[in-house]
Amino acid sequence: MLTTVLANTLVAIGGEGGVVTLLDTASSETDKLSSFSTAHLSWRPHKNAIMDLDFSSDDYLLATAAGDQLSRIIDMRTQQTVNVLEGHYASVKTIRFQPGNDHVLATSSRDGTVHLWDLRCRGASLAISDYTPEDDLAEPSSYKASVARPYNTIAGAHNERQLHCNPSSMLSGELRDITPRSEAPARTGDISITALSFLTQDRNHLLLTASEASSCVKLWDVRGRNSRRGGAVPISTAQQPDSHKSHRRFGLNSLMVSGDGSRLYALSRDSTVYAWSTNHLILGYAPEYSSSTSKKYHYGDNKKGLGPMYGFRHPEMRASTFYNKAALRPAIADKPELIAVGSAYYCPVLFPTDEAFLNREQPDSDTEHDELPTPRLPTPISSQPSRQGAQRTVSGSGVATRLIDTIPIHHHGTALVRGHERDVSCMTWTTEGNMVSLSDDFTARCWREGSTARDLRMGGEAEGRRWNCGWADVEKGWDDDDE
Repeated sequence: MLTTVLANTLVAIGGEGGVVTLLDTASSETDKLSSFSTAHLSWRPHKNAIMDLDFSSDDYLLATAAGDQLSRIIDMRTQQTVNVLEGHYASVKTIRFQPGNDHVLATSSRDGTVHLWDLRCRGASLAISDYTPEDDLAEPSSYKASVARPYNTIAGAHNERQLHCNPSSMLSGELRDITPRSEAPARTGDISITALSFLTQDRNHLLLTASEASSCVKLWDVRGRNSRRGGAVPISTAQQPDSHKSHRRFGLNSLMVSGDGSRLYALSRDSTVYAWSTNHLILGYAPEYSSSTSKKYHYGDNKKGLGPMYGFRHPEMRASTFYNKAALRPAIADKPELIAVGSAYYCPVLFPTDEAFLNREQPDSDTEHDELPTPRLPTPISSQPSRQGAQRTVSGSGVATRLIDTIPIHHHGTALVRGHERDVSCMTWTTEGNMVSLSDDFTARCWREGSTARDLRMGGEAEGRRWNCGWADVEKGWDDDDE
């Protein structure tokens, strides 16, 4: 997984072996590759895969979420763990600092639970070890860290009671719960919380969660207890797209809130990025949105929010697993807001979010998308055969071609090609507006805007000019306009 240091150009990468690596993405006129190609710093806080990373607002603390069911809070000045977050009994999927408050964090897990943590509430002291990235047999360094316990828990945040009745039970009025067929027996009743996100700093008491079970987004108020007899109760639940109701349910991989807080973007396993209005997450009178009072409200049954307003698709974007993530770049200087999405078609795909631009486009709606263009199979950069090649099929955008949409779907994205040879899993944006992507080909790529891309597209393959490079796959005639 990837995260960006906010105050400088460093990017943190979490690997499958539990190693955290810092890379420098700073642009250099003399040598743009050396600083990024060489690890700035590397250490190993976990002995299992790191699922997510997040920096505090001042960059002094790095929060990690890992497959060992633990999260750690690391002092970046010493690379030592200061807090261990214990409480989950399955892989921790996501971790986030609360905007404007670096003492409070939220974590979500495959166990279906969301925990809230306050680092000011210190627990028992624990001896922990950090292992060197190079040698598992080396003697680890040991020191003391504080064990934190959650101060609030949302148990079974997306579990749904599915009632089943048969003719014999109807006579007695007996109903019984059933487990969705997609759930593994070892995780009966647990629906993995795949993504979470706080709203903006002025509404940082509101938390959004998403799951593997459906494209419904739930909204929670973290100021009070969220559970009562019968299970956890959110403020409201945003509805899934109508096309999912008539086809089948698709989980969500990522949640992103726009820079102004007006839009919520979510990457769905149907290979679509959906956009909700945050003001439509709650319908009617909503005192929960007010940050000027700490009064605890009794919410009763959760309110029914609206579904998404529109969506983004691209023929080369396929979010085939929950490891395909998305990241949003806020508007920086003269650079517009962008969404980057990882794809099983070996490339990141970019989407601008400016709705003034979207309104000029003619999106598809109320139609089946069998007419979508066929994705271009990427040419491997090397001659080594692709382990994914035998599984690839030319089928438009997969399940998206079979959905009947009732909202506008925009296809104006741009794929960044020839940079990777395997699935692109996740990405992040730097303070300079550059993008870093990670792939199953064990490489990290730094993508920059500029005129070099045009030279790469038009210059041909001679003299190795395209070696180790990728570029935007633009429409025919695009580069002619720059002459």
